[in-house]
Amino acid sequence: MVSYINEWIVREYSELVKDQDGVVLLGVESLTVEEAQTLRNDVRETGAQLVLGKKRLVRVALREVGIELEEGAWSEGSTVLLVGDTESAISAAKTIEKIYKGAEGDDRKVTYRGAYFDGTVMNAKEAASIAGMPDRQTLRAMMAGVLSAPARKLATVLNEVGASTTRCVQARVDQGDAA
Repeated sequence: MVSYINEWIVREYSELVKDQDGVVLLGVESLTVEEAQTLRNDVRETGAQLVLGKKRLVRVALREVGIELEEGAWSEGSTVLLVGDTESAISAAKTIEKIYKGAEGDDRKVTYRGAYFDGTVMNAKEAASIAGMPDRQTLRAMMAGVLSAPARKLATVLNEVGASTTRCVQARVDQGDAA
């Protein structure tokens, strides 16, 4: 009976992560019920999902969908999956960082253990950097700035030619007959 339940749970986890671009493995340590509920609600608002799971079953489910995280990702403590598309995973990671900003080491209740993000397997350090990634709107603004910079510089140079000529003529007029 237990193996049927485990198989069912693994199948549920596999279905959850199968078509997602953002799968982050988190470690949660000593969260209170209120903190866990707040975290889950805040992450849900970003469009992602938090799922607390048995480490062994989560590992089997990730293997079934072709995600192999490094051995260090499966350390002690409770395991939580953060699952969503690329945008919602970035937003959820930013939300987690906002909640736990400033907490380091033993004070930190949520830690990154690994991730599968946009087709790339990441270790814990790389997974922690997801929160610092720009979202789609920020990337669009950055690209617009990069694309418009040459035109803006050209306009400045062309404008400067007329302005410098005007300044030279004005300087000559100001000198008057003394020049």
